[in-house]
Amino acid sequence: MEFDSLKIENLSPKINFNQDVNIPDSTLNIAKNITPELKSETSSKSFSELLKDSFEKVNEYQIQADRSVKELVAGRNKNIHETMLAVERADISLKLMMQVRNKLIDAYREIMRMQV
Repeated sequence: MEFDSLKIENLSPKINFNQDVNIPDSTLNIAKNITPELKSETSSKSFSELLKDSFEKVNEYQIQADRSVKELVAGRNKNIHETMLAVERADISLKLMMQVRNKLIDAYREIMRMQV
């Protein structure tokens, strides 16, 4: 019985990594739509402006959720899914804002404890 033919090199497929891979244009377009573009406007904003914009966005989500719930209760809006999405978006954004606030307070306290 010959064992040379049972070597791992003989069992594994030969892969040529130098082959050109043709990716369809539709796949590339989908990948471009998924990948977020870096915006230069955010890098030019100060930290306080970013916080202010974030707080305003959270406030907008809260107002939108309140409006959506009122419309659902009044019977003007029959789509409970959109209402629940608006409420959850507002809830998650508020929780995130509170965590950011807590981290900022912790960082401020840490800086104040530093001895110069």
